[in-house]
Amino acid sequence: MRVFIRYLFLMTIYTAGFCSLAAQELNATVKVNSSAVQGTNRELFVSLEEALRTFINGRRWYVDNVRTDEKIECSFTLVITEALSAHSFRGELYVQSRRPVRDAVFTTPMLNWRDREISFDYMEYQPLAFDPGYIRENLTATIAYYVYLILGLDQDSRYPSGGTACFRQMELIAANVQPYGWSGWAQYDRNRGRSAIASAFNDGSLAHYRHMWFNYHAEGLDKLTGSDEKGREKMVSSAAVVSSLYAERPASVLITLFGDAKLDEMTNLLSQCSREQKQQAYEALKRVYPSRSAALNKLR
Repeated sequence: MRVFIRYLFLMTIYTAGFCSLAAQELNATVKVNSSAVQGTNRELFVSLEEALRTFINGRRWYVDNVRTDEKIECSFTLVITEALSAHSFRGELYVQSRRPVRDAVFTTPMLNWRDREISFDYMEYQPLAFDPGYIRENLTATIAYYVYLILGLDQDSRYPSGGTACFRQMELIAANVQPYGWSGWAQYDRNRGRSAIASAFNDGSLAHYRHMWFNYHAEGLDKLTGSDEKGREKMVSSAAVVSSLYAERPASVLITLFGDAKLDEMTNLLSQCSREQKQQAYEALKRVYPSRSAALNKLR
């Protein structure tokens, strides 16, 4: 009977993935790490990993202008840290995404985030579903939220304010989960929580950050091979925008998001600039990321 149930589960998620494969936007690597939890049903975590993979990769997430031959490369690693019961768990989620740089042989990181507050219920062989207007599961709400963040960052890097629709979906999810009181969604956590990230990307007074994100990628990185000087100028100016944001809102979650995803890349690329440009970038960033001296010293 157990083998038959597993067969039905696999057929369900694979069929769902096949039906929407032509429209999927993501190519996600998914890993569930349960090594810290002893004495639990390992088959449950295998089925959870399979269900998450299909849930993320096997559905249309909204963005109309993502071509099916340009699926976004990303990864989701769910680390189970505690089993509260046979079907209730706590853990951490690591989310990363990247995109190709135009006419280059390397990719650029878009998101590198660690969410320390994941709690959820899951039954073995349970398919995962999500409706933003009728949210019932914290796990799928959290995963969908980060999918929209990945899509929004990707679209903002290609088109001015291109990710607006995705960021609004994040805000909708964050609002609709509030009655449940699930961890990680508290609106009073303005520095790092999910509600804070959604609010920041939908805050019109922070539109200059999103414009900088577009300039850094579309006008900077994507033009390095054809116009190195102009591309690097855009990247230097991006450092100034981050510095000005820090002066206005030193606790903004956008500063952390940028530093975790882009600082190493930015300092590596700008280390090839003129001495004056390197000095400008160093002066702009040293107050923002005082603990990241290993990266910033490349500009000295």
